[in-house]
Amino acid sequence: MSVSLTRRPCLFGLDRLDLRWGGGPGRRALGRLLVVLAAAAYAVLLSVSPAQAHASLIGTNPEEGAVLDAAPETITFTFDEAVTLPPAGVTVYDAKGEEVTSEATASGTEMKVELAEASSLGDGTYVVAWRAVSADGHPISGSLTFAVGAPSLSVAPPPSAEPSKATAAIHGVLQFIQYAALLLVVGLVWFRALIVGEHRVPDRATTRVQKLQILAGMVAVLALVFLAPASGALQSESGPGAIFTYDAWSPASVGKEWLSALVGIIGIAAALALRERPRLAALAALVAIVSPALVGHSRAVVPAWLVTATDIIHLVAGALWLGGLVGLALTLPLITRRGTVAAEIVTRFSTLAAASLAALALSGVLMGWRILESWTNLLNSTYGTLLMTKVALVVAVSVMAAGNRLLVLPRVRQAAGHDDTVAAGSMLRRAVLMEIGVLVVVLGVTGFLVDRPPQAEVPSAGGGTAAVAQTGTQAAELGDDHRVYATLTPGTPGPNVLRLQIQDATGEPVEAAALPTAKLRSGDVDLGSLRLTSVGAGTWESDVVLPTGGTWEATVGLRLGEFESPLGVLKFSVR
Repeated sequence: MSVSLTRRPCLFGLDRLDLRWGGGPGRRALGRLLVVLAAAAYAVLLSVSPAQAHASLIGTNPEEGAVLDAAPETITFTFDEAVTLPPAGVTVYDAKGEEVTSEATASGTEMKVELAEASSLGDGTYVVAWRAVSADGHPISGSLTFAVGAPSLSVAPPPSAEPSKATAAIHGVLQFIQYAALLLVVGLVWFRALIVGEHRVPDRATTRVQKLQILAGMVAVLALVFLAPASGALQSESGPGAIFTYDAWSPASVGKEWLSALVGIIGIAAALALRERPRLAALAALVAIVSPALVGHSRAVVPAWLVTATDIIHLVAGALWLGGLVGLALTLPLITRRGTVAAEIVTRFSTLAAASLAALALSGVLMGWRILESWTNLLNSTYGTLLMTKVALVVAVSVMAAGNRLLVLPRVRQAAGHDDTVAAGSMLRRAVLMEIGVLVVVLGVTGFLVDRPPQAEVPSAGGGTAAVAQTGTQAAELGDDHRVYATLTPGTPGPNVLRLQIQDATGEPVEAAALPTAKLRSGDVDLGSLRLTSVGAGTWESDVVLPTGGTWEATVGLRLGEFESPLGVLKFSVR
């Protein structure tokens, strides 16, 4: 089966291709497009350095567990990428759990906390509970503990700030509605401009498409408006009620989200206002489809311009596919008896959908590689699981689309007589509706995908193995010849002691050539590097304050040589 191309007057000042069954130029043109896309993706993969994920804390001044002679006037946190501060993002507490007056600011990769009355602070332990927002709009949090003079005998844990699952669910649902409505309104605009073109279709068909355009546009605008405060509530790790607070709506908190909403709303409004002029409406719709790419994981990946451009291509391809399918579902019942017109419209969509599928696949692979950056993150993170689910669904709908192109379209083209034409049209409509159903599920997965961190829940680097979560002593391999044993006492929120012992293959404690390293994290709460003190042969301890319960992961590193630094991961259940 092949497609021939006939030149007709242009849509945007260029010649438009009229697709008909017959010769081979169409297939060759599509093949050249796929080769160009593949070559571009290959060049990008070779030339671009690894991506960044969420921001991670890489250093503090003072260090975790430090004992100082006097209280510092400024406390500095350093991250591996730029962060911003949500309202009330940093709070300082003394050992009794009482708040200490402070003021926090963030600039680039540094966050600074000024202690207003540092000179009057007494001896004892202080806890800095912090929360920041990565460049991709996702919250991260943790705490820093230091002492003045001497550590306090007891330390009250800071108030728990568990992320709200209800807020995350609401945000995910709004993301799904935004994607579905935005891609639908834009895709329907392009359906009229690129697929229907100058073909004469019944006024009822045009009216159906326009009514759905308006409805989808209104839903998309509402979703864009409420996504901004929902993002503000999500970043502050607050409950759903925070969506209706001033801080959640303030541009100071969610400026990027409001910029995304503004671009989308302007594009949708212009496309709907120009719906009687399909060419101009198609250009306006291109502005609208850019809006989701202005926020999310692509903003934290280096270089941002590349992944943002790839994201836009991904969105354009998705809108062409979804809008074309829905447009066909609305139009086909009214043009089935117009055999030639119906066949030409369906054929044109089929070829455009094939190009869209290629763009979806290549752009999706590129974005996934840039955001995840490793097989570990793909296989061991919720983001990776959702991404693989999305890929499986796209493969399924691609198989369905290929079946429609190879089996159903010839039946429509070759239909003869009233009954045969009606039967072929009915078969095509059912096939189109099945594709739409799977694509809607894909959009649902995408809505929740963008809210998940791309890091693996259980890191595994350097050959280390993660211990099974349980009470008591945990153990993990450190390379081939060493093993680390660890305890976390008392294993409750608040002050704890992490104790490590490293043994060789014979079970004897070993003295490392350099101090081992240890980090603690639970979800987005990252305490960063711990300060370890040697307390015996091959044994180290660190005082930590855990702000919340849940599963905490300790990543222990051991430098055995210039090119050998294995890691082990241990998991503790804190209740």
